[in-house]
Amino acid sequence: MTESTISYRRFLFKHAYLLVLAAWLFTLSFVVDNYWSVNASLKGVRNAISFDLHDAQRQVRHWWMDTSLIRSVASGKYTEKQLNQVQEGKVFLFMYAPDSDAGDRLVFWNTQQALPYPSLLYDTREQGFMRGANGYYVWMKKEVAPYRIIALIPVKWSFAIQNDYLQNSFLAKEIISGNFDVSADTVKGLPVLSLDGKRLFHVFAKDKISFYKSNPIAVAMKALALIMVLVFVQLFAVFIKDKKGIAIASVLLGIVLLLIRLLLIYVPGLLNLQQFALFDPSWYAANAWASSLGDLLLHALFITWFILFLHRYLQPATTLVKPVKNQTAMALLGLGSIMLVGVSFLAANSVRSLVSDPRVSFDVMNFFTLNGFSVIGFFILACICIGYFFFCQMLVEWVRAIYQGPTWVMLLALAVTGLLALSFRIGHIKGGFDLFVLGWLVLFVGLLVSRWLTLISTRIISSRMVIWLFFFSVSVTGILMAENNRKELDNRKRYAETLLQKSDPSKETMVNSLLTAFDSSFLAARFDRFYRLGDNLFLKDSLINSNPSGFTNRYDTRVYVYDAKEQPLYNTDSVSFAQVNIILNTQSKPTATPGLYYFDEAYDAYSYICKRSLHAPDSSLMGYVFILASPKKFKKDALYPELFSRGNQSDIEQSGLYAFAQYSNWKLIRTHNDYPFPSALSKQDFRGDAFQEKQKGTYNELWYHAGAGRVVAIVKESRWLIETITLFSYLFCSFLLVTALFWLVSAVVRSKFSISRFLGYWQMTIRTQIHGTIIFISVLSFIIIGVATILFFINRYESNNREKLSRTIRIMEKEVRNAMGKGWSMNDSLQTVERAFGQDIEQTVNKISEIHGVDVNLYDLDGNLRISSLPMLYTRGLLSTKMQPNAYFHLARMKEIQFQQDEHVGRLSFASNYVPVKDQQGNDYAYLHIPYFTSQSNLRQEISNFLVTIINLNAFIFLIAGIIALFITNRITRSFSIIGEKMKKINIGAHNEAIEWKRQDELGILVAEYNKMVSQLEDSVQAMAKAEREGAWREMARQVAHEIKNPLTPMKLSLQYLQKAIEQKAPNVPELSAQVSHTLIEQINHLNKIAGDFSQFAHIGESARERVDLNAVLHSVLSLYQSDERASLHYQLPETPVWVIADKTHLNRLFNNLMLNAIQSVPDDRMGQIELQEQIREGRVRVSISDNGQGIDESLRANIFTPNFTTKTSGTGLGLAMCKRIVEQADGEIWFDTVPGQGTTFYVQFPITAD
Repeated sequence: MTESTISYRRFLFKHAYLLVLAAWLFTLSFVVDNYWSVNASLKGVRNAISFDLHDAQRQVRHWWMDTSLIRSVASGKYTEKQLNQVQEGKVFLFMYAPDSDAGDRLVFWNTQQALPYPSLLYDTREQGFMRGANGYYVWMKKEVAPYRIIALIPVKWSFAIQNDYLQNSFLAKEIISGNFDVSADTVKGLPVLSLDGKRLFHVFAKDKISFYKSNPIAVAMKALALIMVLVFVQLFAVFIKDKKGIAIASVLLGIVLLLIRLLLIYVPGLLNLQQFALFDPSWYAANAWASSLGDLLLHALFITWFILFLHRYLQPATTLVKPVKNQTAMALLGLGSIMLVGVSFLAANSVRSLVSDPRVSFDVMNFFTLNGFSVIGFFILACICIGYFFFCQMLVEWVRAIYQGPTWVMLLALAVTGLLALSFRIGHIKGGFDLFVLGWLVLFVGLLVSRWLTLISTRIISSRMVIWLFFFSVSVTGILMAENNRKELDNRKRYAETLLQKSDPSKETMVNSLLTAFDSSFLAARFDRFYRLGDNLFLKDSLINSNPSGFTNRYDTRVYVYDAKEQPLYNTDSVSFAQVNIILNTQSKPTATPGLYYFDEAYDAYSYICKRSLHAPDSSLMGYVFILASPKKFKKDALYPELFSRGNQSDIEQSGLYAFAQYSNWKLIRTHNDYPFPSALSKQDFRGDAFQEKQKGTYNELWYHAGAGRVVAIVKESRWLIETITLFSYLFCSFLLVTALFWLVSAVVRSKFSISRFLGYWQMTIRTQIHGTIIFISVLSFIIIGVATILFFINRYESNNREKLSRTIRIMEKEVRNAMGKGWSMNDSLQTVERAFGQDIEQTVNKISEIHGVDVNLYDLDGNLRISSLPMLYTRGLLSTKMQPNAYFHLARMKEIQFQQDEHVGRLSFASNYVPVKDQQGNDYAYLHIPYFTSQSNLRQEISNFLVTIINLNAFIFLIAGIIALFITNRITRSFSIIGEKMKKINIGAHNEAIEWKRQDELGILVAEYNKMVSQLEDSVQAMAKAEREGAWREMARQVAHEIKNPLTPMKLSLQYLQKAIEQKAPNVPELSAQVSHTLIEQINHLNKIAGDFSQFAHIGESARERVDLNAVLHSVLSLYQSDERASLHYQLPETPVWVIADKTHLNRLFNNLMLNAIQSVPDDRMGQIELQEQIREGRVRVSISDNGQGIDESLRANIFTPNFTTKTSGTGLGLAMCKRIVEQADGEIWFDTVPGQGTTFYVQFPITAD
């Protein structure tokens, strides 16, 4: 098994848990979605509804067992605590008492949201299923003599209209999607049983399934699984970078990211991203590359990730390439310029397309237009800028490494390349934007390559990076301001055209021609044809097409037909009678043509609407016909009724943002908001373009001349300075946050989820601590001030609201009392009041309602609604016609003179005020109610306006605090830097200068101690140097004596033996003399070698560094051992030279020692296998020499490079110590790996030089 295979296995063993965890999360997410999710199946939906229903039925049975509570409540002697008790849960209770005059009379109710049908009182069943006015209910009935009790358990809301507050949803689980519905039909779906097992209704899946939404838990699991996969990809790319180099790693990472992105696009069910509005193509569908805002976000993230990977691990260009000259340099310079221009225009157009998208708002001065998509937009802008900066910085570094000519030539080449690119786009150049981008690019590159500014940023978190973020924030602010101003001006142009069209008599005359065709008598005579599909469509088309071609060319007409029961008759879309009728009654405004109204769908969009009520000859109601005509330029598909708003926010005539004036025959006929418009105009002022823009002080005026003296002026206050500062603050802060987020993610990934490693990255410098403290104080103060002020706003608003409601309700009480004095009585029902709309009291109610901007309800003493300024709310079942039970308790039972509380309808919360109306005798005659439907929205608007101000102010303060923090930290850390630089220069063997510090501050104390330490250090150094010299001489003398003593001993013994033989006149004296002489020569050679080793070690520091071909040195050393019989050599070196800076003689000695050690480490009983390998990575060359010897024991490894240490039976122990010194002098590294009994590998690594 090769070493490479072992490395891959080790990596997988360490990190495969990420893939395993991701696989488990994906599997569990599908299990949750398909088995545990409420929406997973029809059975799951049925079970969720049944569980909730049974719980409510148990609660009803618990109440019915409490007979004392029932009798107290029904008799009217209940307490407020008991009322609150029966209001808990989701059950609506109604108690009826026998009444000789009216049968059963409702004496108690615990809700205003619904009323049971009276027929339920006479139903013989004890429980059942019904469709009420606003939803589907399970009803239960019980008799507690003499009372009858009905309980309604809501199953699903089914409001006549839907908007932000009214949504048709199940009460059991709001996460049940719109794919399911309920019905009493016994054929469809699955049955839902009662608590005692009786069938109540069926739940079924709709035939037309809407888009499936995953369970939120499943979505979180899938997202976490994807993150785990991406972390594994990052770690694997880093591993490949270490093994194979940055080139292969970057290609691998790019391919994997591309595959993941394609997988998300072409396998949408994997993460089901389309369920989120972020991936809806209607939000920023710029092109096929970015079909939604979510796609653009993923592209920006993946590209920025890839660029940051390259920036972190790609070595500086100067270490990998060498300068070239002449034509090659210019060609590469041109190629780099083309890449810079192309990437710059791509990034700029991406930024501009994002900003220009009308649904992604960057209008920071209008807080209501900012939403989650705006936050995503800011994040994408930050990703684009960060990725673009680091890509351009790397590209410029490479170009500068290859081309080292004058900077102005590089900038000129960039400008010429950009102009050539624009020359091919003549006719497609976007105003001055492309030229602006080209000029900005030249400035950006000029700053980047400036030798005086040195703004190259090597880290994503650094002061230089902050400067670049500042630069990009200013740049993007300019683009955003230009685009916002252009969009706002275009909008005003459309508003001006719309205002003129609304007031154009010819428009109404043309629409009135349509109304002539839709004559009531004509339609009534043919109304039966609307019940037949073919005749219905034919009749509608013939009525529309019978109008002049000018009308059909300019208007889209829609006809809605309903029968007498308000059911649609083959209408082309699912618009209910209630929806279109609410638009007519609450949002429309009359025109000069009787019966013709118009309503605004936006500032620049409106439609005409007309209603025809058709009656038969016997005056019976046949049905209704609504006609809607929308100018084709302003056509919208959806009708969206705003039931609870007084004044349509889509209407420019209700806007406080603009002031406008209309002129006819050059004379002022209409104005809106306070602005000094001239009362008359001159023809000479309007020549040329139809639109003219003028600046008058801080106001920007747009004048639109439509001809014939018809002019519209729309004025908006210009706040460009504060808007620019605010927008810059938003951008700069968001860029800083995104940069910090990238660093945080990088730290988490590099720490491999180890807390100790992560905390190591989290070590903060003094600079960072000061920055963080100042910014934290700014943010904390913003939060505290914001929360305190919002609470103050809420308290003040509620107080003012109570006072306003109190004043208004007192006025209404007086008016009602006056009407009563004129003989009016409350004997009409709500429906009768609608038909008798001309009576004085109704006129009074509506007049006061309009004056005070609130709605008014009048209830009788039994809590029945008699009059309402907004009857649609009650006649359509959004609320019942009974008085709110808590209010009724306080006024009818507690006899309070006023009661205020917060109520709700759907999801809308509103304030309510109640007072009793008294007759001349002082007795209660009725109950007056003012529901302030816009109270919460107005409160939110005030809070939002305040937030706009405080966010803008604090964003600017945040920026200033950051700049101040940077200044303070630079001033403080500069002092530490001076001390640090001095400390770096401390040299034990040289004179160290003291620091001059004139200020007597905390740093002055530190400097004084430093100077004292330096003085003491010099004395200590001298003493230590003397002691070291003496110790070194002693150690050297000991080692030399030891090494000399070893050969002297055999020399002495040989001579003594020879002397004894001579004295004894031994016959073999000649032979002994030869042996002794051989021994002496051998030991003398050994002494010579010892002297040479010590001499080499002493002169090892005297190196002659030069540019050396490392491969030539290795070939020379290998040739010496090629014929050595003790070992077999294996090597493969590239033919191309590898240049390093070192002493050639020392390199020969280095590799000689390593090769000799490798051969000598092999035992005599085995054949030596010596392998030499060379690898080049990231500008460094690594040479490894492996043997199959005995290895090195663990106890010896720490001292292996120590002088005089050896594992052999003989030798000076200086070989590896000299090797280490040689490598370090060449700015290299040396280390080893060893396995006892198997062998050792020594590694030597040197930096490669391009020069």
